[in-house]
Amino acid sequence: MLTIFVNLVVSYIYEGPLYEDYCIDRFGGVYPIKYWVDTQSCQNCTFSKGLQEQTDACYAQRGNPIYEYDNYGCTKSLKECDLCNQQFEDAQKAYNRVTFFVFAVVGFILIVLGLFIQTLLLQIVSLPAGAFLVIESATRNFDDKLFVIIIFGLLIVAALYLALKKLKLGK
Repeated sequence: MLTIFVNLVVSYIYEGPLYEDYCIDRFGGVYPIKYWVDTQSCQNCTFSKGLQEQTDACYAQRGNPIYEYDNYGCTKSLKECDLCNQQFEDAQKAYNRVTFFVFAVVGFILIVLGLFIQTLLLQIVSLPAGAFLVIESATRNFDDKLFVIIIFGLLIVAALYLALKKLKLGK
């Protein structure tokens, strides 16, 4: 329950990016043939190698091609390469990085509390909740693996150091 509570608080205070804030729904915009044109008219459309190359270049930039159509519903040119998906993905990565730090820090604090608190019930609650939050932080920022590996390595070293210090104090 503590893990869910932390998730709810973080999502309430720091909302993630919404797709609708970056991309406008353009009905039929990314398809080579307009939906509202009858399919018999579109059978006479010809393949354009230049248009295909422009479309492929747009996809290579992580964009969505927006086409211009002729009176028959065939694509005649690439109107624009809409990069809203790329902008949304970049915003999502930035959000994931921030939440990575929040969950990793809160999880680590809960682990440390679980190591040093004397009350068994609080140990039982804080240690697993901290571990789950630290694991969740990694899954949220899995795109940046080297960064996660470095931070996790430091967290593991710090947790081991504190656990060993606790064991020495207990003797």
